[in-house]
Amino acid sequence: MNRIYILLLLFLVVSCTKDLELSYEKPDQTMVVNCLFSENEAWKVTLTRVKSYRDQSDTYVDDARVLIVPENNDTIHLVYFKDGIYGSDEKPIIGIQYRLIIRDSKGKTTTATNSIPAKPTISEITPSSQKTTYFSNANLSDYMVMAVDFKIKGTDQPNFVRFRLSTFNTKWGYLRYMVTKETISALREKKFPEDYLNELEKLIGVSMSSYNYWGIIQNIAKKYELPYNGDITSSLKEIKVSTRYDDSLLTSTIFSNSIGFINVSKDIWNVLGEFRDEKEVSLFVSYIPVINKGSQTNFKEEYWLEVTGMSEDYYKYQKSYIKQVNNLDNPFASVIEVYSNLTNGVGIFAGYNRQMIHYHDY
Repeated sequence: MNRIYILLLLFLVVSCTKDLELSYEKPDQTMVVNCLFSENEAWKVTLTRVKSYRDQSDTYVDDARVLIVPENNDTIHLVYFKDGIYGSDEKPIIGIQYRLIIRDSKGKTTTATNSIPAKPTISEITPSSQKTTYFSNANLSDYMVMAVDFKIKGTDQPNFVRFRLSTFNTKWGYLRYMVTKETISALREKKFPEDYLNELEKLIGVSMSSYNYWGIIQNIAKKYELPYNGDITSSLKEIKVSTRYDDSLLTSTIFSNSIGFINVSKDIWNVLGEFRDEKEVSLFVSYIPVINKGSQTNFKEEYWLEVTGMSEDYYKYQKSYIKQVNNLDNPFASVIEVYSNLTNGVGIFAGYNRQMIHYHDY
């Protein structure tokens, strides 16, 4: 009898559960602007709208008027391409102040002003071959590193910079892969699903490094619960090139050993800093590529220092963005709002310059 009462009580408890409908504040459709510009790239501005986190639809803005107004020069009218992207064949110039003006279909105007700073000068780079252990207080982890010292010189105004470390493997870095029509035909003969082949067809003619291609194609195979095997990889076209494409350079860990230059939050890929005039900089860089190379002598591991001079707005945006990303997995962390320099909108409109310095081989 007691067992019957217990079962009845459990039934009543379960049957009393009810979904709770919570009301959420509707998004205000604020304009979201993304434009980081450099002298080597044509103008490109991406426009979207703020939306509810439950909204899975695209919020691309395709009916705005987008203008770039340089100081003492003619206005540049950007044209719409697709997916919220507006662009122009013209390229920005270092030192010129640019004003972004966006007018949407309802007559609301969003603006921002920025420029590309002068490039910092890097000199007297001295890499070390001595390995040491660096303990990161941010994530309480040890890293095997080597030191690299150099001097950096900017203007007599506040200068903002970001350092990254990239490595290039001369054995694999020059190899690229591509999906072709023959790839699709070969996989179709082996009875691969048409939905899978339709996704692969979008990659026809797109050349990528082996690092990127394997990951992308593996994810598509996983989506359709297909084995990632030799049938797929052997059907790709292999291409040998003589250019070091950006996606063939692998980002490695980097730490600061200088006052004024920091790794923001738990980030181990970027060192950011503010400086005036000339300054001596000491960094600790990863030596993992050397370990991966082992005793092989038929290729080199090239070390590249990426130096990005940033406008102050870009610097503030980068720091806040890194903090937000690193706090996502911490339920006790305070909410970090990403910096924006837009009026009547959110996002970023900021200039930068980038230089890649090949400073050592292993």
